[in-house]
Amino acid sequence: MRKLLVLVILVSSLNSAIAQAPDISLSGNFLPKVLETSAAHRDSVVALVKGKPGLPFWVRALVRQPRYVALASEEVEISGERRQRFRACEAQHCDASWLVAIFSADGKHAVLKVSDAKLGVKFFGNPTPDELVALAD
Repeated sequence: MRKLLVLVILVSSLNSAIAQAPDISLSGNFLPKVLETSAAHRDSVVALVKGKPGLPFWVRALVRQPRYVALASEEVEISGERRQRFRACEAQHCDASWLVAIFSADGKHAVLKVSDAKLGVKFFGNPTPDELVALAD
């Protein structure tokens, strides 16, 4: 009887701990803060833009100089996976230069769409057809 009671307490404790595990929210976050605090997100962005010609300055400086307007992230589902979509634009020139970035939940995979009135529209990270749809929304 004592072993059964101990087992019930252990299982109850384990269930309680699992139920209280935080659910990582992929919406309501801001790109500058995420890039500052998440090495995976930061590394993904750097890999996408480093050495790429024809990018607006503010996009090349996303990580080191966050001088842009960023909206809160949205959670989107792409191919059955939870993703995080960010929108940002050049300060004082939002109509002319903006981006949409989509990250995997862990931040290790990213795709990017940059639209600039002078430089055109460019995609980075080889987005899949489903990712292209999410980048267009």
